[in-house]
Amino acid sequence: MFALRGSDAMDYLSYEGPFGLILIEVGIKSDHPTELAKSVVETAGERPIIFIGHEGMLKDRVEDTFYSENETAQIYKKPYDIPEFVEIINKALEWVQSQEFEQSIVEVDRDDYLPLKIRNFYLYKKVPYDVYVELTKTKFIKAISADKPYTEGDIQQIARRNVKYLYLHKTEHLKFLESAITKIQEALGKKSLGQKQIIQSQIAGVLVIHQYLRDVGISASIISLIESIIDSVDRNFEKYQHIKNFLNDFPLELGDYAEQAILCAYFCQALTKGIGWSSDLSRNKLGLASILHNSLLENEELSRIRSLEDPDLNLFMADEIQLFKIHAEKAAELSQHFTGFTDSDFIISQHHELPDGTGFPAGINANKLTNITCLFILAANFSADLALSGISKFSLQKHLAEYENFYNTGNFKDSFKVFQKMLKETFR
Repeated sequence: MFALRGSDAMDYLSYEGPFGLILIEVGIKSDHPTELAKSVVETAGERPIIFIGHEGMLKDRVEDTFYSENETAQIYKKPYDIPEFVEIINKALEWVQSQEFEQSIVEVDRDDYLPLKIRNFYLYKKVPYDVYVELTKTKFIKAISADKPYTEGDIQQIARRNVKYLYLHKTEHLKFLESAITKIQEALGKKSLGQKQIIQSQIAGVLVIHQYLRDVGISASIISLIESIIDSVDRNFEKYQHIKNFLNDFPLELGDYAEQAILCAYFCQALTKGIGWSSDLSRNKLGLASILHNSLLENEELSRIRSLEDPDLNLFMADEIQLFKIHAEKAAELSQHFTGFTDSDFIISQHHELPDGTGFPAGINANKLTNITCLFILAANFSADLALSGISKFSLQKHLAEYENFYNTGNFKDSFKVFQKMLKETFR
């Protein structure tokens, strides 16, 4: 692949490939060659980089520190000598082959592999399976080798290429999820775990729960993990005392459904305590609703859609639109597998209703929704808005101003008064 500008080269590197060998002409005018090489390493990881140019240009534009600190970096001085150039290329290719670049590309039957969100792999330092990135519908490249240690940085490098999913063979997919459930349960059971680490474990747990529910369904291990997360939210919120302290700690990174679910669970805790609902039943049903209400959706951009009449809904794929229309009902059905969570199914099935009756599926307004459903709708929509806007004093003030005229009505009033007081104290 040939590129005239560094920006084009980085686009190719991010969305095409993989590329095992990089040649940089140091006379490039659009970029400094050393800075471009640093960007290559940051985006795609270590690989051979050959700087090509006349001796004076090489001395001026290739930093000695980069060349000396990167074993795979090489210099080729013009004019070209074919045998010498072939030798330096072959040397680079030997390194590429030793790192499994070429042999890692495999022809596959797409139906034999299942996707996992890349974020799942932050839980581990190594996995007992080969893990792949999809290149085409029939070609995968190995991203992680079985039993070979990897770092968070390795996963981040993959994610920078706009990779959202990694693939496991379907025979290993369930093993990975079951292993992740056990690992998160163990983490949540540690008394030494810090408050922010607890939140991170809860988010990781919801991520696994959503994947498991979509791919496998309900199981005893999933029910147990959900109950552990609900209990841990209650205990952890007691330590924070106020939502302001919680928001200062919350590790908002992707704004995905897992982060939204945990935000929602904590907001429900804060609102119920503010209103004076202290029963375990209220806590449990709202906690379950927080985890399950968006569990069957995958495209987080759908968080922006609040009504089936929103014209932006038509920007999504037909299957995404269809699932969006029925996901509340399907998630409500999942909640019926849990005991001790009375009415969670009603809360979940109505979580897209709105105060003015423009929501769905029934178009119920603020006077006909129950108080607890109104509380959940407020918490869920605020969680989604905050995930999209980011957490800051400005965003909190902005959302509160937008909500004042919309939610301060009917059976939303009690929840909104507590919500209003809570936010004003947060950005005071």
